[in-house]
Amino acid sequence: MGMFDFMMDEGTYDLRKIDRFEEGQLIVDTCKVSDGMKPFETAVTHPKYNDGKWIVVQAYTTKEEAQCGHDYWVRTMTNKTLPKSLKDCCNAGISALLEAVGGQMDFDRERAKRQFNFEEGE
Repeated sequence: MGMFDFMMDEGTYDLRKIDRFEEGQLIVDTCKVSDGMKPFETAVTHPKYNDGKWIVVQAYTTKEEAQCGHDYWVRTMTNKTLPKSLKDCCNAGISALLEAVGGQMDFDRERAKRQFNFEEGE
């Protein structure tokens, strides 16, 4: 696994996709990756976390685990009460390196709430 192996994924999303959920500004996407310590991962984008940028929330060894994990994250992110924070699972080599040098891996919903002035439950 090389740090830049993700470049091999360009143009192959439909072949790698396990499942994808979209509702408003929420996307939960689960697919096979080439740059992870585990071959499958779920990423979430939501305006209340990380300025709406992707957060890889969980990684998996098998396609079956990936589908179960995807379903879990869809339930979690569509629940009436959103999680207080999301943590990047550091599946990719570049993420693990960023974490090792003190990079931010926890993304607090409350900070985004204050920044964007969202009200609770939106």
